[in-house]
Amino acid sequence: RPSTTLLLRKLITLPPLSPTHTSSRILRRLVPTSSHVIEYQPILILQCSPDLIADPAMRKSEGHEPRMLLESLEEGKVVWREDVGEDDGQWYDVGMVIGEIVEDDEEEESVEEWTWQAYLDEPDE
Repeated sequence: RPSTTLLLRKLITLPPLSPTHTSSRILRRLVPTSSHVIEYQPILILQCSPDLIADPAMRKSEGHEPRMLLESLEEGKVVWREDVGEDDGQWYDVGMVIGEIVEDDEEEESVEEWTWQAYLDEPDE
């Protein structure tokens, strides 16, 4: 039986890091495009809009923009969108597709959203 290699694609979106979070900007991509990533590998550092923390009284300051480190829970080749800049000062809406993780799969071709986990990435004070 001939085998056809199909692609399993996971869309990398700017994730909603809280129920009130609306936008982020990309401070740094930790892996270049076409790199192979494994599960739990850090891939992005984001600066988030102040609304990440819903209660202004819980923020470090009124306009505090927390930094977050994102890890991929997917394995495959990362392909970043070329029109989405790194450290360009541009704010992007939560849910915007900024790249994809591609993996060969001999069974099916599908497109899904990626899974991730995030941590605060701020210096201790």
